[in-house]
Amino acid sequence: MENTGMIKYSMLEEFNLGTGQATGRKKRNDPADPDYVPPKYDPENCPVPPLATISSNKLQVRIAYTGSQFISFSHVEIAPWDKSSSTPAIYNDKCLVLPGQTLDLLAQPQKHVAEWWKINLVSSNFSKKLSLNLIIRYTTVDGVQDLITTTVDINTGKVWDHILLPRTTSGGVNLLEFILADTTIPSVENIPPVANAGADVSVFVEDEPAVQLQGSGTDGDGYIVSWHWDKIVGPVAFQLSDANVAQPIITGLVAGLYKFRLTVTDNRGAIGQDEVSIMVDAREATTNGTLLAYVDSLAQQAFITQIELRPNGDGDMITLLDTPLGSTDGALLKTPPKGTYDMYVTIAGTAGSVKADYQQKAVCQPYQGEGLYIFHDVTIGDGAEGVAVTLSSGSCGDEPVTLIYAKLTITNNTITEQALLPFGKKIVRSANVNVRFYQDAALTQPATANVLLNYRITTTDAVTAGTRVLDTYTQVTNTDSILLTRDRGEAVYDLSLDPEKQLLSDTDITYELLPGVGYKVIS
Repeated sequence: MENTGMIKYSMLEEFNLGTGQATGRKKRNDPADPDYVPPKYDPENCPVPPLATISSNKLQVRIAYTGSQFISFSHVEIAPWDKSSSTPAIYNDKCLVLPGQTLDLLAQPQKHVAEWWKINLVSSNFSKKLSLNLIIRYTTVDGVQDLITTTVDINTGKVWDHILLPRTTSGGVNLLEFILADTTIPSVENIPPVANAGADVSVFVEDEPAVQLQGSGTDGDGYIVSWHWDKIVGPVAFQLSDANVAQPIITGLVAGLYKFRLTVTDNRGAIGQDEVSIMVDAREATTNGTLLAYVDSLAQQAFITQIELRPNGDGDMITLLDTPLGSTDGALLKTPPKGTYDMYVTIAGTAGSVKADYQQKAVCQPYQGEGLYIFHDVTIGDGAEGVAVTLSSGSCGDEPVTLIYAKLTITNNTITEQALLPFGKKIVRSANVNVRFYQDAALTQPATANVLLNYRITTTDAVTAGTRVLDTYTQVTNTDSILLTRDRGEAVYDLSLDPEKQLLSDTDITYELLPGVGYKVIS
């Protein structure tokens, strides 16, 4: 392949002069080489910036199969030609295609992030052992173009490294199709290669380890032409000396578990894969804290049914208990990561109080019925700096608690329409979301509150079907009512699109009170 001088073409592929076949080896285009190719611009091979701004382009990928076999692909990858973390593959997975099936590889069209693409297709098995005719077809508003016409056999791979899928300045959905049909020709068998990523490795981060991967590969009816390593699990930090050799060296590792996958490719394009784990430990401090949960032996009608930790900041909810813990059970010991959390304790049955001991202090909440009890800003360390959660038959030991009753009401629902430049509109739904406090369950006598009010905000998008749940709280001081918010949701439209595509988002927000210290929720 001719070099263009662009950094993305810095590796030149080597071919056998006698057979014209690629050897699988590549070398850098070094000015000191006698066969150095000076940089030049080739509009036939290099991406050309569009003359007008491109917006709202989507790419849809489909396999259409008219045959009667069960066919499987061990690797289908569709990625920008300069794939990176900012422009990753839009599809990279196995694929099983049923007889006569038309299959959308992407549940919905993905953003069309590039014009030049790489397609990697590796077959594994066909039930009737027949070869396949393959047409790769691209359809836009400007028409239909057949990009590739070829045949595919069992356990063979094909790579198309520089496919032009142009985008249009007017936007829209572009369709990339793999059109497959059986032939009457028996498929040529190819034994896939076998990859060996080497034995798992354990090292210490204090040693600043340099780990040499011990990859290898064998092929029973051919030979290995390429090796490639990918990180599939682990921290972001690491440096790989060369991802395309059998035994590269990894440096810059931090504490955590890494997994790397080795892919070997034989001379007919079939692949074999294997994985290796690298455990990087710290000799010094452990990263885990301790949490002890216990139900008082006298609280025979009480149970802790769930304990969850939500990190302050980013992070997923950590579930520590999902089966009931009662007075006849032993203490529960868990080792979550150290950190500061909001701790959610769910209680069933009848108790006196629930208490959390941490950082040399005790926070006690009187029992107010079955449900959720939230402890905010709980810091979990290890050993003596851990947390103990106790469900007790007794009270918190303070002055008698006078409960008040909290009720959430929604009034003054309004809907307003706003213009969004240049071609859109927003429908805003709002209302007064109020919480009022009373002395009695009949809600006849207002009460003044001094509490932390726990509540849950659930946001649902009708377009994407996505739901986000946020449990939070607000300080209530010397008042009998509080306005939480007026925000109930909104719908956003792009009026320049077709009517069925104009609705871009349609969020609905609901609010729910949760149990807390000093008040009881009235639904």
